Amino acid sequence: MPPEFVHFELRLINPAFTSPLVDVLTDLEHLRRLNLAATTPLPLFLELKQVFHVLESLASARIEGNHTTLSDYVDAQLSLDKKQQGEESWKEIDNIEQAMQLLESEIAAGSMITEALLRQLHTMTVRGLEREGDQTPGAYRLAPVRIAQAHHLPPEAIQVPGYMQELLQFINQRDPSKYDLIKIAVAHHRFAWIHPFGNGNGRLVRLLTYAMLVKYGFQVDSLGRLLNPAAVFCADRQRYYEMLAQADDGTDSALETWCSYVLTGVRDEMKKIERLARFDYLQQKILVPALAYAVEREHITKQEHAILLAAAFATDGIIKTADLAEVLPKLNSQQRTYKVSKLLEMKMLKPIKANARQYTLGFVDNNLLRGVIRSLRSEGFISDALQGSGG
Repeated sequence: MPPEFVHFELRLINPAFTSPLVDVLTDLEHLRRLNLAATTPLPLFLELKQVFHVLESLASARIEGNHTTLSDYVDAQLSLDKKQQGEESWKEIDNIEQAMQLLESEIAAGSMITEALLRQLHTMTVRGLEREGDQTPGAYRLAPVRIAQAHHLPPEAIQVPGYMQELLQFINQRDPSKYDLIKIAVAHHRFAWIHPFGNGNGRLVRLLTYAMLVKYGFQVDSLGRLLNPAAVFCADRQRYYEMLAQADDGTDSALETWCSYVLTGVRDEMKKIERLARFDYLQQKILVPALAYAVEREHITKQEHAILLAAAFATDGIIKTADLAEVLPKLNSQQRTYKVSKLLEMKMLKPIKANARQYTLGFVDNNLLRGVIRSLRSEGFISDALQGSGG
């Protein structure tokens, strides 16, 4: 049977009191209102946030068929081979990461999500791409489009502007806050159902989900939360498409099932990531094993390991050269300064600001990243789907 277009009204749903969705909504409301007792120092939190930007960007790209694994991505980031990093698969991931950074600068709790913002995000995600690009970046499609693995046929191109205006009004209208989370899931499906652009719709709808989580109070600034919603869909790409297709029926039951799928995944992901706000957990489960791995692989010496371990256990995440007298008692002041300067060159220590003589641990753009990724994976923060069949 060929795909066909069947209109259904964009609307909120009211799950029955006994619905499993109610329990998920209750848990997420608690997480949203929870005042995190975050003890992880801000500099280390910001390093983690950059890692999770990479994870989110890579997951979103892989859902669309990008075959780059996390190991591939880390190898390329730490490689001097810039030619490889300029290839389309890497460019696609970098585009998504830059779009996320734009979102975090533009969206705060209560912000409006505008058509102009979505067009800008679309332009960013398809920029410089051939296979995964779009001939009219930032412009709605002017031709019919089909969705792979779906019986739903998106609306005619002439209908797209009207449906998008309706969707943005739905997102931005003031409804009781109890509907915020349902709106996130419903809007995700509706955007995919409209399929407003010629290409890049999947990447953009996951950016929209990220933006709506921030809009509805799941903050990512300062010592807020680390968000990785694409991990929900990346873990089982086939199921994601199947759940989207089921929701195309447009019935209350189908939409409730879809909302349960999306929000259960978001809840479970957030509950995992909350642990990283606890400094003791981050130290013992992520940083200590990562530094041990770096010594084992001879990326750092034992003396460098001692300095970095001191930085990892500094109360506020900040150390000075003078703090290392007890760590390296056999070295004089000049020798300790030399060791610190070498770690600064390697970017494993970073000044807290320009020309400052206070330093924090850095692990985003150096070989410590390998160990941090390894630790995050062993603790269940990274899906095996990001590693590809090779693991």
